[in-house]
Amino acid sequence: MKTISKEHISYSFSPFAEPALTVQPGECVCFETHDCYRNQLQVASVGQTFQLEGINPVTGFVAVQGAEPGDTLKISVLAIELDQAGSMYLRPGAGALKRYVTQPEVKKLKVSEGAVHFGKQRRIPVQPMIGVIGVAPKEKEISTLSPGPHGGNLDTREITAGSILYLPVFVQGAKLAIGDLHAVMGDGEVAVCGVEISGRVHVKIELLKQVTHDWPVLEDERNFYVLASAPTLDEAAQEATESMFRFLRRRDTQLSDNDIICLMGLTGDLRISQVVNPLKTAKFAVPKEFFHVTFQ
Repeated sequence: MKTISKEHISYSFSPFAEPALTVQPGECVCFETHDCYRNQLQVASVGQTFQLEGINPVTGFVAVQGAEPGDTLKISVLAIELDQAGSMYLRPGAGALKRYVTQPEVKKLKVSEGAVHFGKQRRIPVQPMIGVIGVAPKEKEISTLSPGPHGGNLDTREITAGSILYLPVFVQGAKLAIGDLHAVMGDGEVAVCGVEISGRVHVKIELLKQVTHDWPVLEDERNFYVLASAPTLDEAAQEATESMFRFLRRRDTQLSDNDIICLMGLTGDLRISQVVNPLKTAKFAVPKEFFHVTFQ
């Protein structure tokens, strides 16, 4: 397995980025990552505001030999290894509950024995996830703070070990990067952060030629998800729903449009990934048992 170290970081996804590593389709890669604060918050504090020099770094970029616009990267998340402590940084004016944060606070949280230790009595089961994973967009660079069709800051907790993320390719080589791990985070990311933590992500990168979708698609043991982002949550929810309809319509040709809509209404779930980034992200999930489709 090849490794790309966390010395190779960026704060944007760019079509002009130079790859730090080139791999063949089917190879496995370990991405070493900083936490979203670039490990600048080392101690707990209350009442102090920090001027952080760069946040939300991604480790990259990995070019995939033969990847071209119109293709798709198939990224299987094999494992996520976390370090032993994470951080949360609350500050006034940030997050869905920003009106209620009266003073900044940094919490340092121990991560061990499969749990996040929140205070002396609360143990929250660890659910490692990837907050930022994406490829280079087509024309201009996009901050790692924002999500989009290229992936980016999706903050979707189902992007975890055992899942498969399908990302559309926009430039030669695709240029994949990963960062912003969380030990645990609830849907919505309402505190503007999860338990932010550094670690290592092991993935297998495959290439699907001349097959694509307009938004990132996620697959796990039970469901397919379409992940769509927009300036408002209403727009993101509508786009995720319509994009899932288009995904199913192209792949399950035995169902009529009305049948797809009925089954989406009966078995599908429209959910929130995050509401705190420059674009909001919604996800529409459908169970595989009722839709006999594959990405290809």
